[in-house]
Amino acid sequence: MACKLEARFLGTPVIIKDGEEVFFSYNKVNALVYYILVRGTVMRDELSGILWADKPDTVARKNLRNAIYEAKKMLGSETFISPRKAIIKVNPDVEFDIDVKRFEENPEENLDLYKGDFLQGFFIKDSVEYEDWYLAERNRLKGLYMDTVRAKIEEAAEKKDFTVIERYGQMLLNYNPYDEGVYAILLRAYCEQGKMQQSMELYESMKDIFTRELHASVPEEIDSIIRQALQKDDTQPGFSKGVSVPIGRETEFEELSTHMWSFLRGRTGEALMIMGDAGSGKTSLKDAALSVLTDEVAVIQTNCYQMERNFLLHPWTGIMEGLVDLLRSRGTEVPDFELNRIYTLFPQMDMSIDRDLGLMEIKDILKFDSLFHTLSSVLDIASAEKKLVIVFEDIQWMDPLSLSLLNSLILRKQSDRLIFLLTGRDSREKDFQHFVTSVAMYKRLHITVLNPLTKKDIRRLVESRHLSMEVDDNLIQRLQLETEGNLFLLMECLHALESTGRFDSLTNNMQTIFKATCLSLTEEQQKILDFISLFYGGAPLAMISEYMQMDNLQLLDRLEVLEGKNLISPIPQQTEVIYEVTQQKLKEFVQKQLSPEKWKILHGYLAGLWEKRLTHSKQDIYIYQHLEYHFEQAGDLVMMGRYKLKSLMYYLNFSHELFPVLGTAEPMQTGGASYFTEADTLQYLESVEAMMERIRQTYGATPEVRNLELVYLHLIGRYFIREGKYEKGVRYILDLIEQSLEMNNRDYALMGYKQMIYYDIQIGNAEEMKNYLEIALDLAVECNYHKEVGILLRLKGLNMIMQGDFAEAERLLNESIATFMVTQTVARRYALNIAAAYNYIGEIRRGSGQFEEAIEYYDKALEICKNQQAYSSWVVFSCNAGIAAYSLGRYDKAKEYFEQAYNFFNRYDFYWRRPIVESYMALLAMKEGDEKKAIQFLDDAMAKLAMMNNPQEIGYVNMAIALIKKEYPSTEISRHYRGSASMYGGRALRYLDVYRDTHERKTIESMVNE
Repeated sequence: MACKLEARFLGTPVIIKDGEEVFFSYNKVNALVYYILVRGTVMRDELSGILWADKPDTVARKNLRNAIYEAKKMLGSETFISPRKAIIKVNPDVEFDIDVKRFEENPEENLDLYKGDFLQGFFIKDSVEYEDWYLAERNRLKGLYMDTVRAKIEEAAEKKDFTVIERYGQMLLNYNPYDEGVYAILLRAYCEQGKMQQSMELYESMKDIFTRELHASVPEEIDSIIRQALQKDDTQPGFSKGVSVPIGRETEFEELSTHMWSFLRGRTGEALMIMGDAGSGKTSLKDAALSVLTDEVAVIQTNCYQMERNFLLHPWTGIMEGLVDLLRSRGTEVPDFELNRIYTLFPQMDMSIDRDLGLMEIKDILKFDSLFHTLSSVLDIASAEKKLVIVFEDIQWMDPLSLSLLNSLILRKQSDRLIFLLTGRDSREKDFQHFVTSVAMYKRLHITVLNPLTKKDIRRLVESRHLSMEVDDNLIQRLQLETEGNLFLLMECLHALESTGRFDSLTNNMQTIFKATCLSLTEEQQKILDFISLFYGGAPLAMISEYMQMDNLQLLDRLEVLEGKNLISPIPQQTEVIYEVTQQKLKEFVQKQLSPEKWKILHGYLAGLWEKRLTHSKQDIYIYQHLEYHFEQAGDLVMMGRYKLKSLMYYLNFSHELFPVLGTAEPMQTGGASYFTEADTLQYLESVEAMMERIRQTYGATPEVRNLELVYLHLIGRYFIREGKYEKGVRYILDLIEQSLEMNNRDYALMGYKQMIYYDIQIGNAEEMKNYLEIALDLAVECNYHKEVGILLRLKGLNMIMQGDFAEAERLLNESIATFMVTQTVARRYALNIAAAYNYIGEIRRGSGQFEEAIEYYDKALEICKNQQAYSSWVVFSCNAGIAAYSLGRYDKAKEYFEQAYNFFNRYDFYWRRPIVESYMALLAMKEGDEKKAIQFLDDAMAKLAMMNNPQEIGYVNMAIALIKKEYPSTEISRHYRGSASMYGGRALRYLDVYRDTHERKTIESMVNE
């Protein structure tokens, strides 16, 4: 019986025989079959030349014979025939349905056959001639298809067949994104159907392409279609009437309001950015754009300032406060878990005072993705009831981290409930340029550029002020020369004209304007203005009051006068009343009027006021930024350095120490990476090193400088050890120990010893750890540091475990627990140290094969972590409990423990024990038959091993691979990892802990010895 053959070449090529796809033994057989079926009749020399052009003739002919044989074997011996020896053709007696042939015969009737490009995705190596052929065929067939579609869509436009227009219109634009005719047809179809969202999206896409790629404006015909549609659609929910548009900015206002209108109609909007020079009217235009909105839309605004560019996340603080206040005003509750993360990121927002500030607990600092997740979640909650507009002004001063976060939110959070409105000046800062380029590249940012006002606009603005003088061409010409069309300068000139009748003093710069403004101030008013200008982010009312020695009511009267003169303004959405100078240039002018001596003295005074606000809690990070700035301006570089290092310590995370330092006095941040990117971190560390060098050169080796050096060495050493740059990090810590001993600074010497102990735990060096423990314990006893002794006893207990002396280890651990249980207050403060000790006792039980008891101790540790919200410590204890449960064969319980740990890994960028958890997750996945997931877990675990270089983790990963290769030898996962089960088992035995991992070692040893 004759078989039925089909060939589908328009799209991914497929050959079908009797309803089943045919697969050839190698790719050139496919190429030969495709070529013959399309061409019909071909010469043998032509085939060998196009497929094996790089081979000698004899080899090429032999390859051709073999390929024809393979093709006939699969398709049937009569499929191809040779009327003459030199020719091969498709047998006309064989029924072969070829889509290309049918499409070419009647493309209009067979448009649906075109599923994609000719031979889409097909490729053969070393056959340039063949590639030239199928690419030429592809272009020819695609051109035929597009011509047919174009004719069909034009016919549909005459018949108003919108279904056909929408079906094929976008397809034509993908093929030719510059076809104005297709844009016009598709836009009219959308507008006539009332689909304004689609029409605006298409219009904005066209405008972007024409501007960016053709450097041309959208044709008038297209603009006319949109304008007419908008005029007909007069229902614009969310808009208010009677908006006052700044003179000279009508076109820009119409552009912004069109985008706002689209957003309110449900379109997923781009971020909007108003770009212009200082004083170009960005804020006025922004206010006009916002004024069209009604109460149906919530607006939250904040400003960025030049002097806070190095202070992380400060611009987001006002936004977060506004969001939380908005939710509370509606009675919407923010989940406690999210609030905790918000307060950790923005500590100045956490005004609760009911907690013990001395509580020794580990607070989770989020990785960048979690930071994004937190803000994204709050934005979702806030925009659920009302649409939300988030406004950032002067984003050229935004710090790099805030810019990165804004970038991610704009790119990844495409919502029809939220839109960002930004203002800014063009800046050559790489971070800013990268932000604008990356967001605009993905068509997620619409930029409205404010150019200088024209003469015509200047005349309109001047005439609107109704000056008591003739407005002639000479006046307009002089104003244009003096202001260069800058709206702020122009307004200042007009104000001077109204008050003095002249503006000659403005010819050189704006200082004269500011002098004229300030001349009218009393001595007291000038003193207040001078003081407010010294702050980089606004002056708290309480500080102004203390400086002026007035009560708040008296002071408010003076401040209202300055506010009325538009010299200062209150900053909204703050937890306290804060005032700032209204214009940056005015602020700079006021600052320059202060003598250098007064400048330094006042900044020193301000630093003292900020120091009074320190609470020795996480909220202090906000104050550190002020102290760093004011001490630098006061010329006290040592104090500046002190607070800069404190800030850096907060924003750098030290997750590798999480397990060893479960109960240290400083708040630990969990996360394998800092807030900075790697490049940002290195750049910041370079600036810190430059700062330290500046301090050394300025002051020399004074005691204060040497003490600061100790802080620096400790911080940098810990950072490099965390990054796996052990040699460099250890060098800093050893230098710290040496200098501490020289200076008889026993606190930092002890810190250095402890850091070396943690490092030795990380690399499994029990002998060196023992030496440092003895030195550290002697020092702690000598200093009468009881709690440090307790911590070191716990670590010594761990050292005994590492040496296999379980009895002595348990004695030391119980002694450590007793040290911290002397009072309830101490037990509460050192709860995590107690939990760590329980965990180590659990390790002892596990190493002795007493798995049930081990789990009991791990659960004790977990309960303490739960009460302290120390979720990162939870990971370690949960991992250990999972290992014990797995050893008992309680796989469901083991999975529960491991999944708890793994969920926290996904929430925080935290690596300690992660390879172990992923290894067991892979073993459990294989037991459930999910091989793909098992490979993913093991690949992730292998990738992370190099980060921490922990021997025990290396051992567990190799153990998991060995067990899987032994138990599932014929699976894909077994082939995925090259080498024998014995090889991986040998590696596992080399790294698994001799004393704690006894059960795992016995399992591997029995496997290897089989």
